[in-house]
Amino acid sequence: MRPFSHPAIDALRASGEELRGQAAVCADERRLSETTAKILRETGAMRLIQPARYGGLEADPRCFVEAMMTAAEYDGAAGWVLGVVGVHNWHIGLYPDSVQQEVWGADPDTWISSSYNYVGKARRVAGGFRLTGRWGFSSGCEHAGWVFVGGVVFDDHDQPLEMRHFLLPRADYEIIDVWNVAGLCGSGSNDIKVEDSFVPDARSMSWPDLQAHKCPGTEVNTSPLFRVPWGSMFLNAVTAPLVGMARGMLDESVALVKQRMAGYLPPGPPTGPFDAKRMWPAVSMARLAEVSSDIDSARLQMLDNLGDVYEHVLDRPDRAGPAAVPLEVRARARRDQVMAARRATDAANTIFSLAGGRGLSLKSPVQRLWRDTQAGAHHVVNGADQALTSYGAWMMGEPLEDMLV
Repeated sequence: MRPFSHPAIDALRASGEELRGQAAVCADERRLSETTAKILRETGAMRLIQPARYGGLEADPRCFVEAMMTAAEYDGAAGWVLGVVGVHNWHIGLYPDSVQQEVWGADPDTWISSSYNYVGKARRVAGGFRLTGRWGFSSGCEHAGWVFVGGVVFDDHDQPLEMRHFLLPRADYEIIDVWNVAGLCGSGSNDIKVEDSFVPDARSMSWPDLQAHKCPGTEVNTSPLFRVPWGSMFLNAVTAPLVGMARGMLDESVALVKQRMAGYLPPGPPTGPFDAKRMWPAVSMARLAEVSSDIDSARLQMLDNLGDVYEHVLDRPDRAGPAAVPLEVRARARRDQVMAARRATDAANTIFSLAGGRGLSLKSPVQRLWRDTQAGAHHVVNGADQALTSYGAWMMGEPLEDMLV
């Protein structure tokens, strides 16, 4: 499958060397550099799945996946932030138009970070909610003007009522600088702290409504893009960057392996039927061939599955979310999404083992991308065991128990 073509992707590719050059700066600053953030804005990559009514491109969702992979080839943190921040532009499109106007009315390039874990505590009050909590891993938050956080609504007797997402402007939360990590250093995934902030009803949505795609934003954003199920859109945002990182590692490591082979291969003909010094280069080339196939397989499965999802959405204009896409299609996409994360991580480990001593240099993109893949693989929705167990049980005739499908 050829790469999806879009001017934003072309612009990202044209800025690739600048992104690669900024990667170390981002890692040192523990957040995206201003230059990198500017590239993501000015190429249009961050607005690929944003409503056209507010400056977005409303592209085929597969273009967004391709863009994440492209950016991550040059800088894992850039690809990661493009995914987990860029997907929020789609999420905002599901909210009432009044909320979209709040966020983008003055600046269509406003970013929204997130931490969806349901660790916040909320109580219903007149016109909305009072919310308190502290959340981790809000990637790109230093460049964002808003944040999505998850929370549980409790009644007056401290009994949980429902899980909801809450959207808050920058004035209503604090960023706590805690991001001192081994991988994805440039993502700036700091903590978010909220102290008894008021969130209006319009800026909150229940998880069951979102899961069922009962979203008021589809009344104004009528593009099929905004009828794609939540899981089909969001899961790719934390997996596609890993595939791009592995591809970037492969490209960088080929040059390193060539250098090792040049210094390792002895002159002259083979000394016998078993020549270990001549076998090592062949083994290295075979391993690189294997991982290149694994990386391509991960990419192709993700794009093919998302294309299948999108075709169902296009074919059913009267339906949205899970109602528009058969369960077997959504379940397969979830299975292959976690397998793509596993394949990308395994490929990165193999590539790193072949890079040799030069790959250990802190100046080498290989070690940085390797650390980034390890960090990205730790995201909860990239964990394969639970997702694959649920899929296997479903194959045996059991109900599919995966809230992300």
